[in-house]
Amino acid sequence: FSDFFEMMFGGGAARAAPKAQAEALADITLEEAFHGATRVVDVGDRRLEVKIPRGVDTGSRVQLTGKGPQGRDLIVVIKVLPHTLFTRRGADLERELSVTLREALLGADVAVSTLKGRVLLTLPAGTQGGKSFRLTGQGMPRLKGDGQGDLYVRIRVILPTHLTDEAFEAATHFLELADQPDPRR
Repeated sequence: FSDFFEMMFGGGAARAAPKAQAEALADITLEEAFHGATRVVDVGDRRLEVKIPRGVDTGSRVQLTGKGPQGRDLIVVIKVLPHTLFTRRGADLERELSVTLREALLGADVAVSTLKGRVLLTLPAGTQGGKSFRLTGQGMPRLKGDGQGDLYVRIRVILPTHLTDEAFEAATHFLELADQPDPRR
């Protein structure tokens, strides 16, 4: 009977209620999400340095056990700021790359900036605007797992402007030789 009484009415040693968690926010750049970073967050009257692992994304949560007010756990919620060049899709990145008409038409090796550094992309002759190329392993590191995502490079062909009379004549002659069918049919 006493076991039943203790179970129903909490006799014996009192159990501590779980402590509520405290939250803090940390804004980071895409480069910091790629390489990992540290951030100082204000929690009450204290400042704490938080190590942010590689591969975090917006909404990722970093837990610091017992570091919040009154010894509670502190959850640091990550927000990755927008980037001017890259768009993130999970572990993959996307970007646009402007190329000249010459590079697209005749083919070329073109330098591409990635978060790791610069790599060469070989454009085959006749590369169309809007075509995407996949650069394997040039995306974001995976937060929980091995390897990295990929970088997708979408080509944007920039046409020459302000042609001289001579260049205009040469372009007209070239296009007559190329005899390109109407792409709208």
